This record gives sequence, structure tokens and C-alpha cells, in this order.
Amino acid sequence: MNLMRLEMMNGTERVAEALQMRGLFIEVKNDTIVLTKENTKKDIEMVCQLLSSLNIPTLWVASYKFQVLVNRIPNSMMKKIMNVRGQEFPVRMEGYHYRWRAFAQRRFGIKVNALDLDPQVSMMVKMLNLAGITTLAGCNGHHRYSPNFQISGVFQGAWYKVIQDKYFTNCVLHYKWNVHFGNQSGSSIIAEKIANESWDMNKIYQDNVQMALIIKEKADEIRKLKNQTFKRDGEMKKVGKRFVLEEDYEGLVSWMREILEGKRAK
Repeated sequence: MNLMRLEMMNGTERVAEALQMRGLFIEVKNDTIVLTKENTKKDIEMVCQLLSSLNIPTLWVASYKFQVLVNRIPNSMMKKIMNVRGQEFPVRMEGYHYRWRAFAQRRFGIKVNALDLDPQVSMMVKMLNLAGITTLAGCNGHHRYSPNFQISGVFQGAWYKVIQDKYFTNCVLHYKWNVHFGNQSGSSIIAEKIANESWDMNKIYQDNVQMALIIKEKADEIRKLKNQTFKRDGEMKKVGKRFVLEEDYEGLVSWMREILEGKRAK
């Protein structure tokens, strides 16, 4: 976050910024913070509870929008909003998640409660779903395990790999975030560090914000690319399923990339 920009923010802007960094979808209109329709009902309710617990004075003019009644919010209060802990929640996998048709025809992902997710990874989960890359959950690793994201099915994971290679080439990240296949959800994004290095939550957070902001900027484009590139039935479906049956995941990624680049007939 730009320090000069931060210093120039008023109370409303600081609360809005902190909520966005925690994974909420926010718009600011005439000094009113609007929790947009991309948020879950539970998140909207939890935002109200969170701000109340932090003694931040607000005036709610509707169930989804409010005004901050102070002009200054200290940095420490922003950090409390950004770092509020998540909680365990059930992750549901349906049979259709694994199917080519669900991948090809689905426009958006799913709605996961941002405030249930770990704070360091919540923004990335929400932005992946916004871009139509169905992401079930994310974990910051809790200093012991590799931070990871659970992707819905193999096809979504392969598509993310194509998107990663297309848009993240100029990212300077602290960790390598590689796509893996064969787990229970079908695919996952897992961070990798140098052996014997300790996990640093600040670095995990910085990586996630950098990646999430790129996905957010390109979300409309990513959804359109998938819709225009892949067909739900016919020969394309047969080829995609064959790669999965043969567990040729590298081949699947290469095939998707070649189709996107127009090097292979659709």
C-alpha cells in the first residue's frame, strides 16, 4: 500500500481500503461505503458486527451500506480489520464440479464468505471466483504448512495455470505458487519456499494482494476469454476428458494454452 496515499485517506477511505484488503467487495459513493452484491449475506452481517466490536462509529443507512462517523482511523485499526481471523467452514464438492460442461459454461465462481477465510488469502479466493475460476477455499498454512487454494476440478486448475502464465509474468513474488493436480478437489495452488525457510505471513499476504489485484483488474477479460475459447460439448469436450482420464495434466494445460493462442483448431 502506498504510504503517501494512505496518509491522505480519511476515515471512510481507510475503512473501505481495509475491508477490501480483507476480501470484501466495496464501493464508496458520496462518503458512503457500499457492500456490493458480490458479497455474501453473512459477510455483510459480519462487517457490521466487526466494526461494532472495534468501536468504530458508523451509521447504517441500509443493511448493505453505511457511513463512518469519524474522519481519522489509525493504522492500527486498519490492521485489525485486515487481520481479523477466519474460522473453519464446510467445503462442499458436487459431482458436476469435475465435469467439462461445468467448466466451459460457468461464468462466475462461487460465493465464499470472506471473513471465514484466513486473512492473508481471502482476497485471492474472492478474486479468483470473480474471474470465474471456481475456488472452494484457501489456507494461509498457519506457519506450519504450505499456503494453498483448493480449486474446483481439474479443468479449472489447468485454466488457472494458463491464466497465471499469461498475466503473472511480471510479478515479483516471495514464493512460487504452483498448480498441482490429483487432490480431493481436483486441483490446487500451493506455495513453495526454500528449504528450511520459515513461512512469513507478511510475505504470504503481499503475494496474495499482488496476485489478487491483477486478477481483479483482468476478471472481465478472463471470463470472456474462457467463454469465447471453450465449448461445452463436441470434440473439445472429448479431448479435455481424455487428458483427465490419462492424467496428462501438463498436456491439458498445453492444449488449453494452444487453443487460447489460436495455435490449435477449436
